[in-house]
Amino acid sequence: MDTLDWTAKWADYTPEKIAITSYDANKSYSYKDLHRYANRLINKLIELDLEEGDRIAVLAEHSLEYIVLFVACQRMGVILVPLNYRQPINQIAKLIVDCTPSLFIYNDNHQDKAAQLPIQNIKNIPFNKLESYFQATVNTLDNTQEKTYSIKEDNPLFIFYTSGTTGDPKGVIYTNKMLFWNSLNTSMQLGITFRDSTLNTLPPYHTSGWNVFITPLLHKGAHIGMLEKFDAEKILCLLELNKTTLFMALPTMLLMMQKTSVFKDVNLKKLRYIISGGEKVASELVRFWKTKKNIHIRPGYGLTEAGPSITSLHHEMAELKPNSIGKPNFYLDLKIVDKNGNKVKANEVGELCIKGNIVTPGYWNNSVKTNSKIKKGWLFTGDFAYSDAEGFLYMKGRKNDMYISGGENIYPQEIEVQLERIKDIKKAVVLSVRDAKWGECGIAFVTTANKQLSVMEIRESLKANLVAFKHPKYLFILEEIPLTSIGKVSRKKLFKYFNTVKSQS
Repeated sequence: MDTLDWTAKWADYTPEKIAITSYDANKSYSYKDLHRYANRLINKLIELDLEEGDRIAVLAEHSLEYIVLFVACQRMGVILVPLNYRQPINQIAKLIVDCTPSLFIYNDNHQDKAAQLPIQNIKNIPFNKLESYFQATVNTLDNTQEKTYSIKEDNPLFIFYTSGTTGDPKGVIYTNKMLFWNSLNTSMQLGITFRDSTLNTLPPYHTSGWNVFITPLLHKGAHIGMLEKFDAEKILCLLELNKTTLFMALPTMLLMMQKTSVFKDVNLKKLRYIISGGEKVASELVRFWKTKKNIHIRPGYGLTEAGPSITSLHHEMAELKPNSIGKPNFYLDLKIVDKNGNKVKANEVGELCIKGNIVTPGYWNNSVKTNSKIKKGWLFTGDFAYSDAEGFLYMKGRKNDMYISGGENIYPQEIEVQLERIKDIKKAVVLSVRDAKWGECGIAFVTTANKQLSVMEIRESLKANLVAFKHPKYLFILEEIPLTSIGKVSRKKLFKYFNTVKSQS
């Protein structure tokens, strides 16, 4: 039996064990179901002449059917391309044209978008609705003998399109090798076993929606619960009801959960860890969940091009090393370099670089970008970081986020940390814009717990902990920080707000 066909192994070893539960559909599949349905689906895909290296683009939320499709694609060597269903139709069409799929699949929720796609650009691609197509497959009787599939470690399994905040989205190639080593890294740091369970609310078009917990738990023969959309109150109830042991949530999601009416009463004693990342995890957030629920939040760092399990902060160090992303995980190499590619010393800022089997082989149809980011096996992440004397890592922000004001390098994350230390400031985001006098300058956006807090008072408080040239030139108090579809800060919406306010002044 192929060593990468985890579903087949668990279907043989623990066939009746429940692998996946959809709380939207109120249905579950055992490992035997997952294995059997994937093989039936393979027969259907072969009828459409799909073969190794072909792509299937999917416009759908996570579901039981989507996981079956994943298993089938892995066995066939077909590449799954999860599309961001929250994007406008013209952007979805661009991605379909870029990945040139042999099949386009959508679900009921996105039937209208599928119907509006410009057919002239993708007229040769068969369209299928996930639910009806899958139902026909499930109802088909097995008429072939059991087959063992050879899964090649270097075969691409996914193409994940990045958010495109610095240009057009780029398709990151994700291989079976990356999947395997990421699963080992995740399992090692968290001690995952077949007894564990998770609840996934993250979307499938982002690597975290597959590779933070879904694929590592499939590897371990554990249980995966799924919910299509984030609902803070419902999630808390499901975590209690199903005695969930592992959960992944962005800081914004955790803040929403702790504000619900049920937070105080739910019993989450089985929840061993909450993994958080995607943006900085405030030490106050870590302390709150530990104090109120005795739950450990473990911050970490990952990105689409590697892992995503790259670093992790052990829960015992979470309060001793506030704002740290921890230390590198087991099966990778990491270094921090200056602009000349030389390693920097402790507490010196440089670009974070990663090497190992968890690094992407490159970008789909973009060799120029691949060669600029991956050099001699090292992925240059574009993230600035530093390591303290004990080897704990700290992020300073994206390379593209750093700005130079009056000849000084300024890192937005440093300013955000100081702003959030001011009493009554809940959240701070700092961006930069061109400035006639200084070259560039900072814009700060904050939300507060005290509506009486003024911009002048915030500026005065900032003086105690931040040198004057790092103070943002513009500062805005907002009701809330706008977010992207996966709960990260929406820089585009903040820039739009700034430009609107500036044009009116």
